[in-house]
Amino acid sequence: MINEIEKTVSEVNDGTKDALQAYGELKDLETILKQAVQEVYEIAVGEASKYEKTFHHLGFKFELRNGATRYSFKHIPEWNNLNEQVKDFEATSKAALKMQGKIQMASNEGEDIALPIVTVSKDSLIVRPAKQLTT
Repeated sequence: MINEIEKTVSEVNDGTKDALQAYGELKDLETILKQAVQEVYEIAVGEASKYEKTFHHLGFKFELRNGATRYSFKHIPEWNNLNEQVKDFEATSKAALKMQGKIQMASNEGEDIALPIVTVSKDSLIVRPAKQLTT
């Protein structure tokens, strides 16, 4: 399977295989692999728990880590109020950025509104099998 993948990448780089077709095929393969990994994961974790936290097995190095602790504050009214204030501030700052150069926006107290720093992520290409498009 790895050889097939490497061959596909090489053919795209050489210009002998259509890049969009290869991308679609690789994305399909990615979906299949992700599902297979999910199906095997719990059994593999159970098996790994029989070993030390870090161990080598059949040419692979494994490390079993404890799950991360997460906190949720959504049930706390004070947190919800503060979160709404943050969202309002962000919306005001975004609006000020959009109006930059047209008019100067100021807060109710007459102070200039701080502008956000803007970063743009890379473009993405979404692909779905054509058979899904007919439904």
